[in-house]
Amino acid sequence: METVTLDSPPQEWAALGFDKVLPTVIADISGQLAFGWRAKRSPQRLEAVKRLFASEESVELSGKSFPVEEAAGNFFRQIKSRASEAGLSLDQAVVTIPANSRGMARYRTKISAGLAGIEVLALVNEPTAAAMAYGTRIKDGDRVLVFDWGGGTLDVTILRRVAGVFMEEASKGVQKLGGIDLDQAFAAAVQNRVPSDSHLDLFDLERAKVILSSQESTIIPLVGGGTLEVTRSDLEASIRPLILRTQEPVRRCLADLSDPKIDHLVLVGGSSKIPMVQRYIREMLRLDVISGVDPMTAVAEGAALAAGILTGEISDYDFFVGTEHALGTVVHDGGVPRFSVLIPRNTKLPASATDFYEPVHDDQESAIVRVMEGDPEQAFEHEDNVILKEWEVQLEKRSRAQAGFSITFEYDVDGILHVKVVDNMTQLKLMDEQLTFGAARSKQDLVDIRRRIDQSSVLTDDVADQGAKESTRSGLSEQSREAVRRAKEKIYPFVDDSIQKLLDHQIESLLRSGPDGEVAARDQLEQTIRDHAYLL
Repeated sequence: METVTLDSPPQEWAALGFDKVLPTVIADISGQLAFGWRAKRSPQRLEAVKRLFASEESVELSGKSFPVEEAAGNFFRQIKSRASEAGLSLDQAVVTIPANSRGMARYRTKISAGLAGIEVLALVNEPTAAAMAYGTRIKDGDRVLVFDWGGGTLDVTILRRVAGVFMEEASKGVQKLGGIDLDQAFAAAVQNRVPSDSHLDLFDLERAKVILSSQESTIIPLVGGGTLEVTRSDLEASIRPLILRTQEPVRRCLADLSDPKIDHLVLVGGSSKIPMVQRYIREMLRLDVISGVDPMTAVAEGAALAAGILTGEISDYDFFVGTEHALGTVVHDGGVPRFSVLIPRNTKLPASATDFYEPVHDDQESAIVRVMEGDPEQAFEHEDNVILKEWEVQLEKRSRAQAGFSITFEYDVDGILHVKVVDNMTQLKLMDEQLTFGAARSKQDLVDIRRRIDQSSVLTDDVADQGAKESTRSGLSEQSREAVRRAKEKIYPFVDDSIQKLLDHQIESLLRSGPDGEVAARDQLEQTIRDHAYLL
């Protein structure tokens, strides 16, 4: 496994073990976007973008508002650019996400990567990726609790290794609880000790927090002159209420198991390196922590393994992408709503399921089809059960028995859900939709966002030779025919003239290629398709 350096931290941070970390921070510096370590020093910065995917439509930076997908897309593009500068082509990736990311957050993550020209091979839950990094230390049948506490979110996940694959058994989390919140609590606690003619720089305060994991005290330089001595006791007193909040998701995970026995404890993320956090979790579970993998890089190492498996480069491990929550619809039994599951939790993706339903009344003219994600074992109103989307479907006026319809869910490996409704009697398709959220509701909006990202990017796409009249060749492979179909149906209608001409040229080249040149011609077309994966 090769590690590629994408950013260089200040020396004082590198010495603290942050030499392999690219902070997910975006800043506006004099009207220009900055990323990573440089962005962390800017007062106009945006942190922990991924925790905005669950609810926020837009973010604000330097007084300007733009979609969350645009912020994340810019960050993905910066990663791609830096990888290119290191001599690597980053066209495909396994992307990790918090375990409790709902369908909305998963979908918007995939869209954001696609906006940067990165095709997502799979979206992998971060605790699953971390467990994979420790794979050789965890035997088949063993159960591992992954406590993943990073900069923005807390995830607690229990997995069992079955035939070499980590199966998720329980997962709980807190969407907005991480290192950022610890920093703010620490700052609030020591603020009254800062002279009125000086102030704290949160960047220096964060570094002090890290130092206090290995020292009893340290000195923080103040902006405006002077210093402030802080101790580990100061830090622990200020963040104790937040650490106590981590108990709830741990206990709720254990409560979901018929047998709460845990064999291994894995700590992941920078916040989990704080001694008080480690003591608290060890004492709660009465387990020692597995060592041997850096908590700061465990998720990335597991993701690299997953990518190797998916691309066929690694064969001595196994891995599959599965549903982290059950998916279904809402039915009414005697007027009482109930979660009707179509795709159970831990189902291997891609997955498809169909079930049959009737309207509530005779001669009903329409029905509301809802997509629910969550846990059918919990009460319908439980917070784990979330309605992701709903549509009104028009029905023919018939008796209940004759007006029945089927609902089909098709769930991609990316965690993207397609919903189809078909009339049982006529077999007419009443609805065929894909769940879309945020900026992805409009493909034209996505095209506009992509254009803005391209204009602010370090790298620009090369424009190949343009234009040619279409001709045909029989005998194209199924893979090539599918590439042509995707280009024409999914991308061509939504891009500008220059990309349309590029597609025309690449399709023409593929159709004219002949058996010996088909693979090379198809590769060029698929590269353009990947570059516009956000439209697929």
